[in-house]
Amino acid sequence: MKKIVIIGGGPAGIEAAKAAARAGGEVTIISNEPIGGRAGWHSLLPSKVWLTAVENETKLVDPQAIVARIKTVKESWNGQQQAELADLGVVILRGTAVFTSPHTVTISHDDGESSLTADSFIVATGSVPVFPPTMKPNGKNVLAPRFASALNTLPPSVVVVGGGVTGTEFAYLFNRLGLDVTWVVDKVGVLPEFDAEAGQVLADEMVARGVRLVVGHRAERIDQIADGVSVVLTSGEAYLAAMAFLAIGRKPDVAGLNLEAAGAELPSHIYLVGDATGKPMIANRATAQAWAAGQAAAGQTPISFSENTVIAAVYSEPQVAQVGQLSGDGIETVRVPFSASLKGHLLPQGEAFVKLAYVGENASTEPGLSAGTELGRSGRLVGAAAVGHHAADVLAPVMVAIQAGMTVQELAALYAAHPTLSELAFAAARAA
Repeated sequence: MKKIVIIGGGPAGIEAAKAAARAGGEVTIISNEPIGGRAGWHSLLPSKVWLTAVENETKLVDPQAIVARIKTVKESWNGQQQAELADLGVVILRGTAVFTSPHTVTISHDDGESSLTADSFIVATGSVPVFPPTMKPNGKNVLAPRFASALNTLPPSVVVVGGGVTGTEFAYLFNRLGLDVTWVVDKVGVLPEFDAEAGQVLADEMVARGVRLVVGHRAERIDQIADGVSVVLTSGEAYLAAMAFLAIGRKPDVAGLNLEAAGAELPSHIYLVGDATGKPMIANRATAQAWAAGQAAAGQTPISFSENTVIAAVYSEPQVAQVGQLSGDGIETVRVPFSASLKGHLLPQGEAFVKLAYVGENASTEPGLSAGTELGRSGRLVGAAAVGHHAADVLAPVMVAIQAGMTVQELAALYAAHPTLSELAFAAARAA
């Protein structure tokens, strides 16, 4: 039986532990946070409780009730995860792990230090936010996602800094909560890693709802003023509000692991998964990598993880989602509106669409998707984007089709339940 140590108790660490234990490994998790990690206790989970609360609300949300709800969901979900790990025989140690040799870590905990050796290690330490010296959260009127659990009162106005997924979700959230929102986005624009058309639809919708969108210059500093904050841009413009919210970016949290002790080059028995590997920092990408790593560490041969099957999603309304690749030599796209399905007519109207990407008839077989990946046969699905109600769910069939190597012709022959939004991917395939 292989001994496997997993460093990190967030979603990736939990998934790696489950996979390794089910594959017959003797598994220990070392975490400096309770099971659930930063994502489960401080960032991802609390933000999704807020977003769910405003998704279909027609009346003002009570912040204190949401904060109480966050506490309940955190305890329920993370407790469930811990119980499942216990049922699988996973040992959980609270502390901070540091490598001292390729097969040994030292653990610092409340009772001192101890050492642990293992056949394999899985590093699932996640990521930490990045803040410049002139813009740091203070827990009062300059906040970051980790303060979502304590947002029991709402200010009248906010400046949101950041145009990525987190910045977008919180700009949307604050607008739905009735705040006067100024959204500062640098020159790369809103959702730069997503399909440009989808990102523009969401940006236009936010502006139509009253969000003041400021694009083109990054925020340089935050000054304290009598009744709030002043967010000053590199252009010299300043935007005033009662509160600033920072969603600037994150970096892998691996600096304190002393990975150098494991060797000049990372040995094959040490796996990095999730945010520890860098961008894109997406929870389902992290857990997919962790599942494969857990099986491999336990001696099994897993199905290889593929970046092209990771759905990235923005949980605003409308949602924005994307999977795979939408451009490149030999790749063609087709676009259908949500109104291509009857369900689209039964939902609130707005600009919404699904876009499929596939290998064109005249594409060469030279690498075109990513390094070492050939485009393959004509019609093979390689990606998709969607903007609209439950866009992330709409793309689930496309993710499966990409994994299976299906063509648009094969997807087109399938018909989902009617009327549902899941019909849209298949309707787009028929349009291709």
